[in-house]
Amino acid sequence: MKVLCMYDGLYKNYREQITYSREYAEKFTEEPVVIGEYTDPDPSVDFIKNIYRLEKFGPDPEPVVPAYEENLDTEVLAVSFSPVSGAMMDRFHNLRVIGISRTGTENVDIPAATKRGILVVNAAGRNANAVSDYAIGLMIAEARNIARQHALMKAGGLVKEFSNNAIMPDLYGKTVGLFGFGYIGKLMAEKLSGFHVKIIAVDPYVTEDEMKKYNVEKTDLDTLCKESDFISLHARQTKENENTFDKEQFEMMKPTAYFINTARASMVNYDAMIEALKERKIAGAATDVYPKMPLDKDDPIRKLDNITLSAHLAGSTTDAVINSWKYVFQRISNTIHHISSFGVLNPEVLEMDVYKKWAEERKELIKIIES
Repeated sequence: MKVLCMYDGLYKNYREQITYSREYAEKFTEEPVVIGEYTDPDPSVDFIKNIYRLEKFGPDPEPVVPAYEENLDTEVLAVSFSPVSGAMMDRFHNLRVIGISRTGTENVDIPAATKRGILVVNAAGRNANAVSDYAIGLMIAEARNIARQHALMKAGGLVKEFSNNAIMPDLYGKTVGLFGFGYIGKLMAEKLSGFHVKIIAVDPYVTEDEMKKYNVEKTDLDTLCKESDFISLHARQTKENENTFDKEQFEMMKPTAYFINTARASMVNYDAMIEALKERKIAGAATDVYPKMPLDKDDPIRKLDNITLSAHLAGSTTDAVINSWKYVFQRISNTIHHISSFGVLNPEVLEMDVYKKWAEERKELIKIIES
């Protein structure tokens, strides 16, 4: 049984990816483990552009990864952003499991995998702590002008006059609205409780009783927009939530409200957000995601004085990298040993004869990874 782990050669932490992917692959099995590199075929394309291309177009248009061609007898393939199309799955004549070492799945054609009886597992939750920490950090950074003051002092200035001087709030006693109440939303609720805030949330997949366990009040989108002092986005990207936050929603918000997005750009009408900030319909915003990266030189967001910008960094911590590979191999192992199917994205494959036969034959070669 061959295991192929693909690290992202263009990513800044690729050395850590090599270390931890090998470590957890070897905890997973004593069978051969191959570490392969994924880089963009065009050396002029940076990693962020590559991510956004995959998120927009999926794996089909991507060229074949050379490391795949060298390891077509792979049975367990673990990837981060390496594209895996249906056509590529057909080339892997023994492939039975694909593990994605992150939450996003845009680089893998899951319906194609299901059709071929290939199990797909992801590492959902691996960076939930990182993202929730970062989102709270952005709330404070934007409302309290931390990045702007830093830039001023680096430039030799000491000015303390900012566009929101009249509306620089404490978190204490404020209302925080969460759009999405999954892994990250729940951690947000736990961490924000120490700030003594009221928390309301929108999530059609989470019950009112479940939210009450976290002292969170389930609400609707209009109420979230109207009542929140801080709005923070933590939902998964779906077709249904595209442009959820449009001009109408920004018009509902308080002029003292702050809008935070560490989720996905598709949930927000970018132009409507810029207009709301430019016209002071809301006090400020902080965003880690964009419809296009890098930003164009003439992107109007660059001229705003009431927004904090970062480049898709919310989930980037060393701990998240470790969790990425630990979770994916642990979940594959748990599924094969019938401990848990948590993290399986196409559970119908578990009932397919082609998968069941393979899993039974390989069970003795796959070790249980302790939590």
